[in-house]
Amino acid sequence: MEFLDKYVLPQSAHHMILLKYLMALALLIFIPYISLLIGSLTFSLVFKNKSAKNNNAVYYKFSKFLIDLTTFNKVSALGLGLVPLLSISFGVAQLLHLSDVPAAGYILLSSIFYIAAIIFIYTFKYSFHLRDILGAVTENENIKEEIKEESSFYLSSANKLLRKSGVFGLALLLVSVYLFVGALNLTTRPELWDSGNYFINLIFSLQTVVGFLQIILFSFGFTAAFIIYRSYSSEAIKSDEKYFDFIKNFGLKTGLVISIILPLFLILSIMVKSNQALSYNLFAYTLLALFVVMFISVLFYLMIRDAQLRYASSLVYLFVLAVFFVVMQEYSSLDTATKKQFAFLAANYDEYKSALEEEYGLKKVVINGADIYNGKCIACHQFDKKLVGPPYNETLPKYEGKKEELVKFILNPVKINPDYPAMPNQGLKPAEAEAVADYLLSTYKK
Repeated sequence: MEFLDKYVLPQSAHHMILLKYLMALALLIFIPYISLLIGSLTFSLVFKNKSAKNNNAVYYKFSKFLIDLTTFNKVSALGLGLVPLLSISFGVAQLLHLSDVPAAGYILLSSIFYIAAIIFIYTFKYSFHLRDILGAVTENENIKEEIKEESSFYLSSANKLLRKSGVFGLALLLVSVYLFVGALNLTTRPELWDSGNYFINLIFSLQTVVGFLQIILFSFGFTAAFIIYRSYSSEAIKSDEKYFDFIKNFGLKTGLVISIILPLFLILSIMVKSNQALSYNLFAYTLLALFVVMFISVLFYLMIRDAQLRYASSLVYLFVLAVFFVVMQEYSSLDTATKKQFAFLAANYDEYKSALEEEYGLKKVVINGADIYNGKCIACHQFDKKLVGPPYNETLPKYEGKKEELVKFILNPVKINPDYPAMPNQGLKPAEAEAVADYLLSTYKK
């Protein structure tokens, strides 16, 4: 799963700090979009089923409006969903480099489920519109019978797609989000990094369940606020009084209920956090998020009481602000939980940089000839005594002014004096041989 680790290069501490901020930015883009996608698709499926059971045109119209809310173009699904997911995946791979924790791989797997979900969601959207077009053709009395029959056949296929594609899309989207939340939680739980049971801990973790339910609740609340905003700013919707009242009542009541429940999950998310992820910043951002959510519930209540939507745009902005504080809460957890890993990677980068500079000649390495002599030569040679080899005072005079020859001999020694055994090759590098030659000649002269 951790094949991404092969594509990771060691980074400096400053680059890793920047990387964490970029991950936070990706979360700020991803969470509002995925929340709106989950909420609008869920509500669309609910009201589509209600319209089929009750033959209610308002439910059907509202269901179609909801799926069109977030699927306005395919680029949004790529830029607001897939790109942030992949960015976070590679960011986590960088932060957990050399740890063997497969969190980045699970986020990458989440992105695959996301792509499959998007395909089904857009199929659901197009089936909706295709069903309306084919239905209009089938019911038109001025159309030829053979065309009606063919349209009826394709209408039946469109209905089947409409029934299945939305459900499959929602299921895959929920799996994608669950894996994503679980992988992020695994990143902030260093006590599990050596357990080996990564997938089990990801799936059955209470922290994952709470985080997932928190996103679902936020999705419903944010979607309710966005529905109110879109309907309030649309003259076409407000012109149909019955339809507008229905949207207004649904959005306000749903938003109020969710905004009352959501603070409980914000508190629960702190309670289930790993002790190694807790910090003062985490509690501060949680309090700010709680304050914003409670203020949102007050605005929902005021709009219900006054039967007006004058705070519609403020609700959307406040939900985005709440996301900001939740993302910063996650950033604080990540920053605190990965401090040891961060220090380890920073040290690894220093070693990597030093080795790279030495390999490409960017760093001048100081070689001490005395150290080489004491480590390799002194056991067999001294300046004034015979040991295994001859004393340097006897051999070095012939190398006066001929250092290059001495260096060549050190690198590739040959037997010269029959009274002594051949000198073994010491495996020195040219720069090391030159350093020891300098040391020997300078010391000999003294």
